[in-house]
Amino acid sequence: MGAVHQPYKTARCILYRDDEFLLAVHSSMWRTSHRRWGLPGGQIERGESPEDAVTRELEEELSLYLPRLITVGSYPYKKNLHMVYAAEVREPIRDWDDSELLDIRWFSVQDIRQLSADNRLHADYELHAVETLLELLPGPGRS
Repeated sequence: MGAVHQPYKTARCILYRDDEFLLAVHSSMWRTSHRRWGLPGGQIERGESPEDAVTRELEEELSLYLPRLITVGSYPYKKNLHMVYAAEVREPIRDWDDSELLDIRWFSVQDIRQLSADNRLHADYELHAVETLLELLPGPGRS
C-alpha cells in the first residue's frame, strides 16, 4: 500500500482578538528589506494532519495552546494548497520564537487591506482568509 498523499503543504492560523488579527514576519522568507506579513503556522510534517500541524506550530512559535480552531478553508499559493484555521486569542502574547518570527503585530482588517494593496502580504491569500473568517464569525460589527 502506498503512502497517503498530503494535499496541503502548510497549515496557518488567523489569530484574532476583538477586531484585530495577528500577522507575523517569518524569518526564513525574506531579507530585511523585503519583509512581508503572513499568518503564523508552517509546514505539515509527514503523517501529520493540518490541524495537528497548526497546533504544533502555534505552540512552537508563539507558546499558544488553543483549545478550539475554526476551519476557514484551503488556499492555493505557489502550486500548493495551504489550510487556514482561526482561533480567538484572549491572553496577551508576551513571547515568541524570534528564530522563527522576526516580528508579530496586530492589524485591523483595514490595515490588512492596505498591506495587500502595497504588496506587503506574504502569500496573497491572507486578506481573503480574514474576510472569509469575518463572514463566519457572529456578533456586532461582523458582516
